Amino acid sequence: METQGNDRVKALIRLLQTESDAYGPMLKRELAAAIKADPARVQSAILEEFKTSAPLPVVHTLEEICWEDLATALARFAAKINPDLEEGLALLSKFTSPALPSKEISSPLDDMARELRGALLNAKNHTEIATILSHYFFHVKGFQTLPANLDIKDISFARFLRKKRGSSLCAACLYVTIGQRYGLDVNLVDLAGRILVHLRGLSARESWFIDPLDAGKLLSQEDCRTYIRTRQIEWNDEFLLPLSSRLIVRRFIANMIYVLNKLRDERRLKYLREYLEIIKN
Repeated sequence: METQGNDRVKALIRLLQTESDAYGPMLKRELAAAIKADPARVQSAILEEFKTSAPLPVVHTLEEICWEDLATALARFAAKINPDLEEGLALLSKFTSPALPSKEISSPLDDMARELRGALLNAKNHTEIATILSHYFFHVKGFQTLPANLDIKDISFARFLRKKRGSSLCAACLYVTIGQRYGLDVNLVDLAGRILVHLRGLSARESWFIDPLDAGKLLSQEDCRTYIRTRQIEWNDEFLLPLSSRLIVRRFIANMIYVLNKLRDERRLKYLREYLEIIKN
């Protein structure tokens, strides 16, 4: 049955390469339905059909099918009262990997949460929890953060989990998505453009700010104030307000737009600008 399913997808792809514009929209709709029903099967069929790389027209068609569907999914995400960050990260990862199965994000996060279970449950306080998370991510698992985003793929959370390298924003979200699995009060804050993870304890002494760009270095609130003073910026308590999942997703999209603006990639920018408006509204 799986072989028959792959054959059907491969036949659709071949027809898209050869058929006239008259049948193109219909074939595109058929392929879109196949992607929605089973993205992993479509990816498998492409790998079977094209051993090295798919022709550019096929790649563009697949991308645009998924990008159009992504706009609808992001609108549903943004309309929720309290949208789930992990859902937003999974949606945006599809922009660079259109046939990405959702388990590509949930499975590695679940695996890491299981590995951390013993250590986190035996931690004495939030200071120890923050130290355990940073040591595990950067020294045990070997995650690396990049000082600058030179490639739009560096901003994909799914790719970050797979390659263990990417933007500091991806690393910051790693703390949140793992922390949420343990009911921790963990959020992101924007310290005048510097994204930090805020692990909130019962008291100020038990609350820590974690810098994902500095291998998970722990900072106190006074460290944050010192940083602001060194930049000659007036302190504002809003620096420590938690970013909502919508704002985090907006930042991901804005970062992708920044990278593609440099490349003048109008084909992809058109969709990203639409996504930004959806999230803003």
